[in-house]
Parts: sequence; structure tokens; C-alpha cells
Amino acid sequence: MYSFVQTPFIIGTFICVIGTMPSAFAAGEHKQILLDVANDKFTPAWEVSHKEWGGEKWSVKLRSLHGGKQEGVQVIDVDNGVMTFTIVPTRGFGVWKAKVGDLRLGWDSPVTEIVSPAFIDLNNRGGLGWLDGFGGWMVRAGIASVGAPGMDGVPLNLHGNIDHTPASYVDVRYEGGKEPKLVFKGVVNDTQMFGPNLQLKAEISTPIGKPEITFDDTITNLSDAPQEFESLYHTNFGPPLLVAGAEFIAAVSKVSPRDARALEGDLVDWNKYTGPHQPGYTEQVYLMELQGDKNGNTSTMLKSADGTKAAVMDFNIKELPAFSLWKNEAPSRTGYVTGLEPATNFPYPRPVERSAGRLNVLRGGESHHATLVVRALTSKTEVTAAAEAIAKLQKSEPAVLKTPLNEQK
Repeated sequence: MYSFVQTPFIIGTFICVIGTMPSAFAAGEHKQILLDVANDKFTPAWEVSHKEWGGEKWSVKLRSLHGGKQEGVQVIDVDNGVMTFTIVPTRGFGVWKAKVGDLRLGWDSPVTEIVSPAFIDLNNRGGLGWLDGFGGWMVRAGIASVGAPGMDGVPLNLHGNIDHTPASYVDVRYEGGKEPKLVFKGVVNDTQMFGPNLQLKAEISTPIGKPEITFDDTITNLSDAPQEFESLYHTNFGPPLLVAGAEFIAAVSKVSPRDARALEGDLVDWNKYTGPHQPGYTEQVYLMELQGDKNGNTSTMLKSADGTKAAVMDFNIKELPAFSLWKNEAPSRTGYVTGLEPATNFPYPRPVERSAGRLNVLRGGESHHATLVVRALTSKTEVTAAAEAIAKLQKSEPAVLKTPLNEQK
């Protein structure tokens, strides 16, 4: 059990008073609720650090953005001592950007502001309105649907609603002990009358002093009847990781092109990058099943061209059995980016996934849990070790199929 501290004081007083409390308190475990819609609690601004709650150097700051289409968006800036990142409770509890030294986790989108959901029409441009706010590093897609827009009894927009739904509950806690960490909890509801009734409980945690973030998500069917759900982690990278010569590394069992466009080049070097192309380039997507250890644990990696930096994603293929590699090597100002996307299923329209038997169903009250860990590597030694660990998971040669997955028998 955690020993949580409640305080009736206003924020400024809270910070001053807590800083004068005994060191035994400062070295323990603490929690602060920042948002709780059910109890009409809203915090406009707040901050805390190791000076108040103890441990090695770290800080957390809640603030609101103003101006342009980001008006009213709340963000949480996190510094764990070696890694900084920004959580966006207003946008599905995703992470807009992260950085370790000179290694950026993120990309340069034409969308430069963290756009408020108030300015987004998801049905815009035939269901492509999701792109009007697309610019984050870790963007969740789902949770009622992912993939291309289309009809499934009702119109479905690109990648669902969750990224443009504000959280209804947010808290932050510091857990002390031998491996202290910061934990951020968000609850986001994807609910309608006569429609989806799903809830995402998301925990984002980071160990103090380590370049690592863990996403620990639970999706629950809040209704009495069975419901389908889909979940995809749209994890996006640009320079400095994504440059000519960068490489995607994974223990692949089978890889297929999403469509005819991905077939161009005959699937040669599908996992390698050649740098920004000329205007007119269109995206290529490769769909794969991965190999894991005896428990289903696997890793993927985006490695820099010189092999001195990388981002590694650890997850379990029993929880996230489908993986998509999105390559958008467009001109830099058009959105030069690649996406590493573990998911519950592939990003085809929902009817396609249902007919293929890949669509998951939750019974009333049932939940699905998934954990994803992202590690930033900043030395050749670390990158080499990670590549060797992935190679050990490769039990057989990957099958490279030259027919789009949705056309395979």
C-alpha cells in the first residue's frame, strides 16, 4: 500500500509546506490527483520535484498551453534526471515528444501545435480528420477502431477517437525504494450511447535516472454486452534516428506488404531507409508477425545509420500480436517519419480484420492488458548488445510474402 498525502492547501502553499516536512516523508511515496472529473477536481497548474518528494534529481510540471489551436491543452513536462518527455492528458494521455541528451524521440510534423480536440473534426476529409492533429511521438490509435476510414454499419474515421479524447482522471505518484520511479495514471473513456463503451486506464512510468518509459495500458468493456476493440501504438521517429542508412531490426516470422504501393521495389530492403525522397512520394507499410521467447517477449529496434543510437521497444506478442512498420520517407517539410506500431491487429478497415479473425472481443466487464517499454540507447555498445539480443529471438528465417496481406488466402 502507498502512503498517500492529502493536503487542503492551495498549490503554492502546498509546495512550500511539503518542502519543509521531515526527510522520512520526503524519501517515501507520494501521490497527487491532478484531475478527477467525477469529483469536480481540476488543477490548472502544478509542479513538484525531488526537493519536495525526495530521491535523485527529477521534476514534474503541469501547465496549460495558450494561443492558436493548442488553446487550453494541458501538458505534463517530465524530467527523470536523464530523460525528458511531455504527456498530453488532453490528447488521450499520449506522449508528444521525448529526449535523451541529443537523441530526440519524435519527428517534425507539418502540425507544429498540440492541437486541442476542440479544433478537430475526425470526419473531415472523408474520415481523415485525425491527421489534423497528428504530430506526437507516442500516439495511441483505437480503441473501438484503428486503420483506414470506412464503413462498418456506421462511418469509421482514421485510427479511432482515443487520441482526441481528453482524460477524465489524472494523477502522479512517486514511488521510492531501491528503484524509484515516477508513475502517471490517466483514464480516458471511449463511450457512446448505443455505441462503444470502452475505457482506457493508462499508466506511464519512468525510472529515475534511466532513459526508459513504460506504457502499461488496460482496456475495459464497461458494458454488459460483448464489444470489439482495437489498439495500436503509433510510435513515430524522425531525425536523428531516421536518416539515410537507418535500419529497423526485429525477429520477424512473416512480413507482408499492406498494399501494391508497399510491393514496389520487390520488398528489397523493406527494413532499411534511404532518406527523404522527392515530392510525390507516398507511404509504404509492411505488416508482420514477430518471434519471441518462450513467454512471448520480443523487442524491435530502430537503429541510427552509424549504429551509435537507437530506440528499442519491448513488448509481448501475446498481448500485441500484430506489428506494422510505416515508412514515410517524404521530403523533410512534408513529414519525414517512420512509425513502429505494435498492435492487437493490423490497420486494415475493421470489417477486413473481422473477416480475417484478427478482431478481438471483450465480454462485459472483461479487460485487455498490454505493456510496452521504450528504451533509448546512446552508445554503440548498447546498440550492439540490443541487436544481438534480438538476433537470439530469430529462430527461423523470416517469410517475405509478395502478396498484400488482405489478399492472401
